[in-house]
Amino acid sequence: MEIIQSLYKTGQSIDVDPHNRRIKIYRYPTNQEPKVMIASLKKLGKEKNCDKLIFYIMKEERYVLGAEECYLEGILDGFFKGRDAYIYSIFLKPERNHSLFAEKQQSIMETVIKDRKSINSMSLKSEYLLREAEEKDIEAMAELYDTVFITYPTMMNDPEFIKKMMKKNTLFTVIEHKGTIVSACSADLFPAFEAAEMTDCVTLPEHRGSGLLSNQFHYLIEKMRKNNVKTLFSYSRAVLLGMNLINARHGFDYRGRMKQNSNISGRLECMNVWVKRLNY
Repeated sequence: MEIIQSLYKTGQSIDVDPHNRRIKIYRYPTNQEPKVMIASLKKLGKEKNCDKLIFYIMKEERYVLGAEECYLEGILDGFFKGRDAYIYSIFLKPERNHSLFAEKQQSIMETVIKDRKSINSMSLKSEYLLREAEEKDIEAMAELYDTVFITYPTMMNDPEFIKKMMKKNTLFTVIEHKGTIVSACSADLFPAFEAAEMTDCVTLPEHRGSGLLSNQFHYLIEKMRKNNVKTLFSYSRAVLLGMNLINARHGFDYRGRMKQNSNISGRLECMNVWVKRLNY
């Protein structure tokens, strides 16, 4: 696995993720022989029970995937410090390359397209308080994620994991109701690429419909703008309307769909790709 180790040593990024049965590679070295590189990644995937390889590369780097059968699943406009990232996937098992609930996904996107609303300001009801999360909130946040999701793509039900994310490059927001955290959201920064992912969106069922996530989106968008982030992106569950509407209303553009991409609510789900350009 010398080639795999070189991804780390050269400052490139590789994310081996057995929980979601996928391996993500961001800009792997183009001086490696494609056939040898892919063979090494396939071997690693088999060892780690990952049957999807995901590559974030620039358009002219398509050759690094060699003659492999790969699929363009999305585009992150401006992800690489203003240059577009093309998301190609190689499926190691044919059944993974299947869009679940295709009719429902199509119906949801038709609804999103017809929706003409846009949101450019915050409008939080007085009974709620929005603020940036602090270390003292970690236990309550973990409990919130554990309550809402049977499974989640990352270990957000683990207080230590949240603590680690807070200390790295993730900004969390929470919304309180009568002193209890009922909603949360985050912006996960990629400093090397001047990009950030809007993610970890959660609200207790009894508090949905009050625009809690939408208000947090607005707050985080403006925060990222001030931090000179160039590109925001988000992966939203393709079978649910809510977050897809929020992305569209906040000026994100639909840029693709990733098949069976994330382990959420007890199964692998397809995720819609949304992108918003900032600071251009």
